[in-house]
Formats: sequence, C-alpha cells, structure tokens
Amino acid sequence: MLLGISSMNWAQDKEVSKDIAAIVFLDSFVVTASQQGFVVEDFIDIIQQDESFFQAFHNLRLQPHQAHTSFQFFDRKKRQRASCQNKMHQQVVERCRTMNIQAEQVEGDFFKSATHRTHNYYTASMHESVFFTEGQICEKRDTPNISDEKLSGIQKHINELKKLVFQPGREVQVPLIGGKTAIFKKDMLPYYQFYIHQDTTTYAEPCYTFTVAAKPNYRSSKTIIKYLKTWFDKENFQVMGRDYHLQYSGVVGFDVKMKVAIQQEGEWYLPKTIEYEGTWKIPLQKRETGNFIVDIIPKAH
Repeated sequence: MLLGISSMNWAQDKEVSKDIAAIVFLDSFVVTASQQGFVVEDFIDIIQQDESFFQAFHNLRLQPHQAHTSFQFFDRKKRQRASCQNKMHQQVVERCRTMNIQAEQVEGDFFKSATHRTHNYYTASMHESVFFTEGQICEKRDTPNISDEKLSGIQKHINELKKLVFQPGREVQVPLIGGKTAIFKKDMLPYYQFYIHQDTTTYAEPCYTFTVAAKPNYRSSKTIIKYLKTWFDKENFQVMGRDYHLQYSGVVGFDVKMKVAIQQEGEWYLPKTIEYEGTWKIPLQKRETGNFIVDIIPKAH
C-alpha cells in the first residue's frame, strides 16, 4: 500500500482498475508488452495511487534553485493589461529555506500595491502562495502532505485546488465541482476514453503515456477534466510530465490548460517548466485571462 492510501480506498481503486483495463485503448507496442508481462491493470493501479508528481513539487522546498517566471494578463479584446518578469533565488540551509527576488520588471496593473506585493490578479496570487516563501521556513517532512484539516477559508480553498493540479482524478472539496473531478470513480468512467501508449521522443527516458480524454458528447456539462496526459518513466514509473485541460461553467467558471515537465537532479526529481494559460471567473471579481511560464534551474548560486 502506498503512503496516505487507506485499505478501503485501495480496494475501491483495484475494482476501478479492472473496469478501466477492460476499455483502455493500447498501441501495438503496449499490446506486445502485455504479452511479455506488462499488466495493464497493475499500471492503472500505479496511476491512481501515484504521488511522485506531488513529491517532485515538494522537493523544491528542500533544494536550492532559481525560478524564472513570466506573467501576462489580457483584457476582453486580448490586449495586454499587465505583465511581470522576475527571477527568484531560494537558499536552503539545514532544511530551512529562504527566498529573495533577484530581479523583477512589472508593467500595467499587475499589483494593487507593489510595496506590499498585493496582487491584482487571482492567478498571480495563487502562484505566489504555492511557490514563493516569505521569511524563513523550516521543512519537517521528506514526503508531502496535501491534506490539512486545520486549514480554513481561502487557504483551504487553495489547498483543494492544489489537489486538482497535483493529484488529478481525486475528488476535491470545492462546492458544485468536487465529484466531477473524480474521473476514476465508476460513475464517471462512461464519460471518458482511456489510452496507454509508448513515447520514446518527448523525454530522454522512454515513457509510457496514460491519456484520459472526455468523450465529445460529454465535454460541456458532465466533465471538468477535459484532457489529462501523463508521462511515466518506463523504468521506475516516475511521472516525467503532465498536460491538463480543465474547464467548468458555473458559479465559478474556468478554462485552463497547463503543461508541466519534470527533471532529475542527482537523486532528486524537481519541476523543470510549468506553462499555464487560462481564464477564470470568480464571484464578485472580473473575468481574468492570462498566462505564465516558470523555468526552474536547480542548485542556483
């Protein structure tokens, strides 16, 4: 059993794995591999229980690095309203991290208050809450813990959105949409198509890819995760990359696409690039459309 997974959830996931294995589309290489011992059902078990992607982001807290980030935000006519390019440096001493901004260039209304770093855009605020450290923070855990029952208010909301990014396919506690994110539950399976392929060109390591795509007739109302593709290293099943398309129209509306690539630095796996483009509509706030790219450089000095 993997860390953080109850025996009840494990049993439920095993049953769903059988259901998915019965309908998944395989390319010719995977068909051949199955004949030689590759078990599709076991692979789907790994996918459902995977924590290596979240672990890679957690590892950033323990490793010195630089992060180069570029933001752009647009109005309804797709004219740029604001932008920000910055370079951040994180130092780590005895499991305690501090971060400073080495350079920053801002245009437009990116900040409400640059002095207090009060953001004018929800996306930028979310990004900073995940990746930027104020003061010194000492990390006690080697493994991540995304569930924190002590959180409340906006921090609890942000934590649930992290689950949607780091553990896609799990149900999140966000009103009206939580159950629709649980794509591996039996009642959600009819809305999706599943594929397992081999990919030897995208990453240096040969990978298996697992793709979940909403069926065309269910893309509007029944599903939130429209597309999810994950690359797994064939040797150790470490997640090497993930592409998302998330969309929902309701009290909270969003249409978001993300691409994340993972890199290996010694024994550590860390995010390499994060690409985001999307639009959000949050109650009592104007619609927000923007994009950002983050490049992470390990062991920066």
